[in-house]
Formats: sequence, C-alpha cells, structure tokens
Amino acid sequence: MPPRVEALAPPARDYGRFLTPLARRNHDRVPALELAVDPRVVAELLHDDARAAAQPGSADAARDAVRLLHRLGYDVVKVSARIPFELSLLRGRDASRLSDSERDWQNAHTGCIGDLADAERYAWPRVADIDFSPLEVAARVLPEGMRLVGFCGGVLEYATYLVGLERFMLALYDAPQLARAVVDRVGAVLLAAFEQYAQMDAVVALWLGDDLGSKGGLLVSPDFLVQHIFPWYTRFAELAHAHGKPFILHSCGRVDAVMPALVHDVGIDAKHSFEDTIVPVEAFAADWADHIAVLGGVDVNLLTQGSELAIANRVQAILTALAPSGAYACGSGNSIPSYVPAQNYLAMLEALARFNAAC
Repeated sequence: MPPRVEALAPPARDYGRFLTPLARRNHDRVPALELAVDPRVVAELLHDDARAAAQPGSADAARDAVRLLHRLGYDVVKVSARIPFELSLLRGRDASRLSDSERDWQNAHTGCIGDLADAERYAWPRVADIDFSPLEVAARVLPEGMRLVGFCGGVLEYATYLVGLERFMLALYDAPQLARAVVDRVGAVLLAAFEQYAQMDAVVALWLGDDLGSKGGLLVSPDFLVQHIFPWYTRFAELAHAHGKPFILHSCGRVDAVMPALVHDVGIDAKHSFEDTIVPVEAFAADWADHIAVLGGVDVNLLTQGSELAIANRVQAILTALAPSGAYACGSGNSIPSYVPAQNYLAMLEALARFNAAC
C-alpha cells in the first residue's frame, strides 16, 4: 500500500464501536463509516502500482473493500447483494479522474414498465436470483473484529428506475394503481434480500438507500411516501430489530418534511447523507441526535475540490460539535466517488484519527 496508508495506526478493529453510536451511547472513539468507496479509489490505495479496479458490486470489489477499509481504520464494511432488476439505463462517458470508460445513467423519461400489463409480465427477481456472493466472500475474509452492513437500494429509487422518473410522477396522478403496484413488487424483492441479510452472522446492521429528495424538497408528496413507501421501510426496520440489528436510512435531498415519520413511525436508528448546501450535518444533529444516530456529513464537494487543510478543519469542526452526543459516526456526506482525490479522502480519515487520539 502507499506509504501514507502504511503510516496510519495499526488496525485494531471492534465492530461494537460502530454499534455504540447507533444505540446513542458514549464511546471511546468516533468510528468511521462509508456508504461506498469507488473500486478505482480502492485500487489506487491498495497498490503502489496501477492495477485494474474490481468491477463495482462484484465479490472481488467486496474483498478489496474489506482489505482496504480494515487498514484505514473501519470497523464495518457496507456490502450489497446483486439484485438483477432489468433496468432501462443510458450510457455516457465517465469524465472522472480515474476513468477512461463509460458509466450508466438513469433514464429519467421512460423505463421498462409502462402499464400494469408490463408490470405483470416483468421478470421480478426471486430470492434465488439474487447474488449474495459479495457478502459471502466478504464474510470469509473479514479480519477479527470487523463485520458487515448489508445494503439494499431503495423502494422509490427502483420504482422510478423501472417506470422512469418522469412517467412515474405522472402515474401518481394518471395511473396510481401502476405506481402502487410497482412500489409493492419492488418492496417485496427488497424485503426478501433483507431477510437473508438479517440471518447472516457477519451482518450487524441493515442499510437502505433511497433518495427521497432534491435540494429543493421531496421528489413526491409526503402523503405518498407515508402511505405507500414508508410501510415497506417499517417492515425492513421491524425485521432488523427482530434480529437485534439497527436499521439505517440513506437518503439524499431535503427530507425534513418526513423526518418525524421516519423517526417516530418507521423507527430508523440512523440517518445518512448530508450536503452543506441543503442541511449541514450539525444542524440536522441539533434536531435529531437525541432520537437517532447521525452518520457522515463531510461534504463531497469539499472532499473533491477542497484543500487537505480545509478538509481537516471541517472534520475537526464536525467532530467537536457532534462527538459529545455519542450518536455520531464520521465519514463523507455521501460516498467516495472516483473523482475524490485519494489524498483528500485520507485527509478526512487522518483528521478523525487525530481527534480520537486526543480524546
């Protein structure tokens, strides 16, 4: 590994330290958590020489993530099963710094499902179709003290991928039966995946990623979320809690209008994804850290374009404000995509290590 990675303190992992803030109890250090580190960044930090990155979502990518995050100081690694939803995606050039290839984009206009007949014909994935090998491989190579967090993409997200975001929003008014039918079929598939996660000893938490909003507000009405999306969240949370595992929600965008429902009705244990231009993590924590854990919050734009000093100062400010609550885990506001410079990612982790060493 590069010298800067090797210079970090030797690994001494304890997944219990990750679970402690989710239970909102004081702990001896603030744990680190990431939704994802792009496999190209992982490859860059694992090797001094340039080697090909693992395919995103593959078992090899999960194995590499465990190896790197163990060395970087993480107690848990988020891993996803591969759910074979057939999606109508677009492809375009990936202009990020580590890529010379293309990437997929959601087709915002149309998708594979246009009406109820399409929904009936669609090949909805069964449990037997889901590829759990990334979790199985990651579990086999986990160093002592580390565990996994099982992740699934979201009910609303997959529904809009399948129908098309624009057509789905129109269907809320013109064809509500279609919108509800797709949501419920998606929810059932995700529940089946979460049921498998919940039974895995290596998995200590369940994590749902469902982007509900944009900078301006929710993508759909609060009533639709409460009536049709959140009942699935509640089932996921109840499943997690029945197995003694916390339930985490990742959602981008401005979601303050439905936070009371998410906390008090759904029963989420933690919220992830914060952007300074929407709600800085400290402001969110002031309202909700007495009820749920707060995860991440180091703005991705800062990690992408800021100096290492600016990143270190921002991490220190967040930790000073939130560590005393006992309900905080440190990380990016979203994830570490390929366009975040590796040295900036390390600057965030080094600032966290310095803070913990001083406590």
